Amino acid sequence: TLEARLSAQPTASHQVLLPRGTKVGPYELLQPLGAGGMGLVYEAFDARLSRRVALKCVRDPKGDARAQLQREAQLMAQLAHPNVVSVYDLLDAHEQLFMAMELVPGTTLREWLEAERRPWQRVVDLFLEAGAGLAAAHDAGIIHGDIKPANILLGQDGRPRVTDFGLASIGSDSSGTIRGTRAYMSPEQTEGAPCDARSDQYAFGVSLYE
Repeated sequence: TLEARLSAQPTASHQVLLPRGTKVGPYELLQPLGAGGMGLVYEAFDARLSRRVALKCVRDPKGDARAQLQREAQLMAQLAHPNVVSVYDLLDAHEQLFMAMELVPGTTLREWLEAERRPWQRVVDLFLEAGAGLAAAHDAGIIHGDIKPANILLGQDGRPRVTDFGLASIGSDSSGTIRGTRAYMSPEQTEGAPCDARSDQYAFGVSLYE
């Protein structure tokens, strides 16, 4: 289970799951949805609007990880596109920072592709839709920085949505830090050189080729 995997990892004090029913502002936690290298995602219920949402928090609530989540929320909040996951709120609770966002019942594009062999026409159609969401981010001056099938959600409604802007930047990223998923990184990204929208396009092309 997710609980067992977390308890087996170090620094468990930053990784203890909050119990079902815990209130995070106006949201009531229902269940954990997943855990990544830096964050946890819960399913929660907003009684005010009678809808379920996804709540993302960082495992270590201090320092760079917290600032990164806040920046991710600020960047995603600038986008309003059907192929980008929507952000609703950003709030402090339980000594952590939480980002409330659209809950997308379904799977990731990676899981969908691995489940069975798909008609290439359907694959291309889904990538074209996801590409429209990525283009909307680029039009807003946002570089995603980690485009890959695992960061594209495929809802039960059949609509793909780009998510996880945790490594995103405004304009070109010239930090000199190597960030991203190596299998999809552009040559300049692997060298820590300045990256721009073309770096995302490279990762998008690798994902479609794969």
